[in-house]
Amino acid sequence: MAQPVKATHNAGRYSSGSAAMTHGGGTAAVAPQRRRVLARRPLRCQADSAEAAESGVAGVVAQRERVFLVTGATDGIGKHTATRLAERENTRVLLHGRNPARGAKALAEIAAATGNDKLEYFNADLSLLSEVHELARQVQAKHPAVDVLVNNAGVYVEDRTVTADGFELTWAVNVVAPFLLTRLLLDNITAGHQPRIVNVSSISQTEGGGRLNFDNLQHERYYDAHSAYGLSKLASVCFTYDLARKLKGHPSGVTVNCLDPGTVNTKMLLAGWGPCGIPVGSADNELFLATDESVEAVSGKYFVSSRATQSCRQTFDNDARAKLWGVLEEQSGVTYN
Repeated sequence: MAQPVKATHNAGRYSSGSAAMTHGGGTAAVAPQRRRVLARRPLRCQADSAEAAESGVAGVVAQRERVFLVTGATDGIGKHTATRLAERENTRVLLHGRNPARGAKALAEIAAATGNDKLEYFNADLSLLSEVHELARQVQAKHPAVDVLVNNAGVYVEDRTVTADGFELTWAVNVVAPFLLTRLLLDNITAGHQPRIVNVSSISQTEGGGRLNFDNLQHERYYDAHSAYGLSKLASVCFTYDLARKLKGHPSGVTVNCLDPGTVNTKMLLAGWGPCGIPVGSADNELFLATDESVEAVSGKYFVSSRATQSCRQTFDNDARAKLWGVLEEQSGVTYN
């Protein structure tokens, strides 16, 4: 069952299956990136402003705490992103993982590295729908508002594995879980300040032909790890585009974007593609999309190296996206209406 573990420190890894590892990135080598220094902009809270005025302290406006939830945050890019977020002022970071010991380790390491004591860990196996529901319940119970959700958790699985819910493991974790978790937390997200939803896709969306094969989404007839991973990342872009369209004009101003996190030497990349990427410590693309002011009002885009980029052709096929949406509603048991 999912359970929060509040702590003053953090670290760890999300994995599932014998060869499933924390989200890494695509397959093409990318030149090392320089660490982006992001401005820390104070967020004004009306209640705090009133309190300051009543106390007679002129010019003092308290900063509003900003809450980030990062799935798959105990290792790799997820942990790096959580660490970089924790470095920011007035930031509370909720880390998700599936191993309590690694979660506690991650909390301790991040707190030690950043000095941030507003870190929490939530444990859940995202391959199981029941645990996604429990994760959402635990977060909702503690945080009525979540400003930014980063759907980072992902797996790459060498051998076809079927979950207890009957889904192929890659599809379950990389596609169904973020679709379900986002819906369950949508009220909390839209209650946030300048809320954002960030879905982690990959340039690997082109693997397996770059198209949605609705006759073999679960790879029942033929399984190839790269094809299954690429299909899941293609579906992630489609989900992002349609969710952004559905939420366009929402009073909260919520935005929905997706990205390739970069070709990064995570355990996943090393297992599936070999050492062809940049160090994990240079992987700031998720951080950019979750925090940068330049994309504050941007929604429904796919980013590569922090720039809006064209995704696969089929992601612009309205009929294919609508069909996929219907499949995901049926598989997850939720609707966004």
